[in-house]
Amino acid sequence: MAKERKFYNKDGTLTHYGLACGYIERKEGKTHWKEMYMEHSHYHVRKGPLNGKFELWENFTDMELTKARKLYRSIKV
Repeated sequence: MAKERKFYNKDGTLTHYGLACGYIERKEGKTHWKEMYMEHSHYHVRKGPLNGKFELWENFTDMELTKARKLYRSIKV
């Protein structure tokens, strides 16, 4: 099934609409996970160890998607 254009950008990341609809961008590595989602008109970027609580949780307003994406991309998992 092809990804719907309104939910995903060409590079596979979620659009603002996709995040606003409740989709979560999440990646897991060998030891850590990271995720970005939108809740109550704010973007949340979190990171933590697998099977553990978050170590980082940053919030951004609905006008700061670029800042949220930049932080999300900078996190290595």
